[in-house]
Amino acid sequence: MTYRTNRTWMCGSMPLRCALCALFLVASQACGGEVNDVFAKVIQQAKTAAKAPFQPNDSAFPEVLRKLDYDSYRKITFRRERSLWRRADEPFRVQFFHPGYLFNHPVRIHEIVRGKIRDVPFSPKYFRYPDFNPAPLAGHSELGFAGLRILYPLNHRDRWDEVISFVGSSYFRALGEGQIYGISARGLAVNTGENLNEEFPAFREFWLVKPASLARQIEFFALLDGPSVTGAYRFLLTPGADTQVEIEAHLFFRQTVKALGIAPLTSMFWRGESDPRPPNDKRPEVHDSDGLLIGADEWHPLAAAAQITTQFFPRKSATSFSLLQRDRDPANYDDREARYERRPSVRVEPLNDWGAGAIVLFQLPAQNEYNDNVVAFWQPQNLPEAGDELTVNYRLHWFTQRSNKP
Repeated sequence: MTYRTNRTWMCGSMPLRCALCALFLVASQACGGEVNDVFAKVIQQAKTAAKAPFQPNDSAFPEVLRKLDYDSYRKITFRRERSLWRRADEPFRVQFFHPGYLFNHPVRIHEIVRGKIRDVPFSPKYFRYPDFNPAPLAGHSELGFAGLRILYPLNHRDRWDEVISFVGSSYFRALGEGQIYGISARGLAVNTGENLNEEFPAFREFWLVKPASLARQIEFFALLDGPSVTGAYRFLLTPGADTQVEIEAHLFFRQTVKALGIAPLTSMFWRGESDPRPPNDKRPEVHDSDGLLIGADEWHPLAAAAQITTQFFPRKSATSFSLLQRDRDPANYDDREARYERRPSVRVEPLNDWGAGAIVLFQLPAQNEYNDNVVAFWQPQNLPEAGDELTVNYRLHWFTQRSNKP
């Protein structure tokens, strides 16, 4: 963890690789034509934004989008034939989520092809609208998108599977072979804890680097912004049985934070096999994760929480930690729709020195299975103050734990 503070230097500093051509990126040729130059500009954009007051990322939606409810929103579907990079020799495809309903903060999308940046503006041409005429949306490119998803032939050579998606604040989910969505990750957790006003910084902008033919990895960048912090993120996605997401994050703090979660994981635990079952629900257990694993062998099982609980596991230096879904027997869930036995486990692997701190496990009481109530993250011992800079590198593993043992 490279940690620059406005008081002292704590681990040295990596120079920012920046050759700034403009304050904000536009559809133009990247400086020097190199992908690294683009990321250096995203870093500078985040650093510059942190010196100014936070500006909410709101959008004045047309009336037709303001009226959307859950049912009408979910009927809007992406036209697969409009996917970004859909030629036969292109190994990844990108699709977008429609703005509206709960998603009223525009997300800007760019693609980088041979060092050149091109905007991908919102257009109704990307979507099908079974319930209304989208004509009023034409010409509203400022709406942006709600997020994006990346597809790859994960399970079959001739089928495009969703392998990662970003939608809502800084949340994202990924999949390994044979898995279905469950646990989520976030870019950052800010003031997550009891009696704190939690902030949800959001990814406002993405830059997608078009991969070479037959590539097995895809690189992309994101700009994070929130009331207390901005950030520039580099992602390297490698799909497989163990899908890996390597992350480099440069964080710049507008304000002092009371709690900071690095590499936060968010999951759901409603009940285990020993917990009482509600009336008319015969399922033995219901959860996306059943325990926190620290390192290779320190196991902390999840349990139904009667009240908000926070556990701290101090460390002199960061170690890996995981939220596991160990039980892979369908009979132990008895739910052919939710298929909890196919939910992924996720491991956080630090790739640079994060210094001293603690792994935090935060749990909320759960009344049902529809809301996440478990959060695990790394919290530095020295919390950032206004003007501080922080750089972290880590890798997320989305894998299947095939044993009931840690």
